[in-house]
Amino acid sequence: MDPELERVLQGFKEAAEFAKTFRFELTEEYLAQIAYLEALPENQSGVDKSHVWRGLRAYRETFKHVRAVPRKP
Repeated sequence: MDPELERVLQGFKEAAEFAKTFRFELTEEYLAQIAYLEALPENQSGVDKSHVWRGLRAYRETFKHVRAVPRKP
C-alpha cells in the first residue's frame, strides 16, 4: 500500500477513536440562537432560496480553472 495512503487511513482511524471520547454540551444560549435562526422568515419551508444557486454557481466559477500543483518531496 502507498505509504501516504496508509498514513491518511491511520489518521482517520485515530480521528475516529478520538471522536468516541470527545464530549461537548450545547448551552441554552447556543440552542436559543439556533432556534432564532431557524425561525427567521428566510429559513422557512417554501421560501424562495434561488439565491443559493447563484452563489454556488459563482463559487464553482471561481475555481473552474484551478489546477492541482504537484507536491514537492
